[in-house]
Amino acid sequence: MADTSRFGRLVQKRRQELGMSQSDVRLAGGPSDLTLRKIERGTTTRPDYVTLAKLDDALRWTPGSAGRAFEGGDPTPLPDPHQGSDSAATVGTGRPPEPITATEHGVFLRTDALADLTKKGRALDDLPGLSEEQATGVAELRQAIDRLTRAWIVHQAEIARRNDTLNDLILVLDDHLRAPPSKAGTEQDQDDLRYLRWLAGYEVANPKDAKRYETRFLKSVGQNRTS
Repeated sequence: MADTSRFGRLVQKRRQELGMSQSDVRLAGGPSDLTLRKIERGTTTRPDYVTLAKLDDALRWTPGSAGRAFEGGDPTPLPDPHQGSDSAATVGTGRPPEPITATEHGVFLRTDALADLTKKGRALDDLPGLSEEQATGVAELRQAIDRLTRAWIVHQAEIARRNDTLNDLILVLDDHLRAPPSKAGTEQDQDDLRYLRWLAGYEVANPKDAKRYETRFLKSVGQNRTS
């Protein structure tokens, strides 16, 4: 069983090391003040992957650190931000300066903005009395949000596999990884889910798919190293 009191102390210690108030953590992309108070007091249940990812982001921990810490391990801080960067799209820790930032290369959606979008998308499932047309529209919107979330998850899994920290990320995404690929959506949606499971070490029945996923992963590694 996870030691929630220990986890809370680790979060509080890291926040204080960074000189941040609880509100500062929220403004940096972390969970709400109420959620953070519960975490630091040790009165929370297991946070979902969105909350854990928000903690990693706001407290400047490597992806998967909060999940590892909750399970009894130790989080890994990111290196101190490199000073003097002249990038117009990022500041400090490399986060886009605004939740949604448009550049000549595209639109960047920050992790905290994605987490908030995911939360609001889930709330749509509880809307009562929808007509058939409205329900179809909600389902299509939820599918679009799921695609954005999955793209983030796949990217984090590629980084974790490259850096040999996959076990940390699996702790965060365990429920997501155990779920079978949904029959909803396109074949590309289902293939992305199978690729994510392959990244996490799940066996792939089709050897051709495994080879294709290996090629996709190696391509992502090459892109990450040159970025």
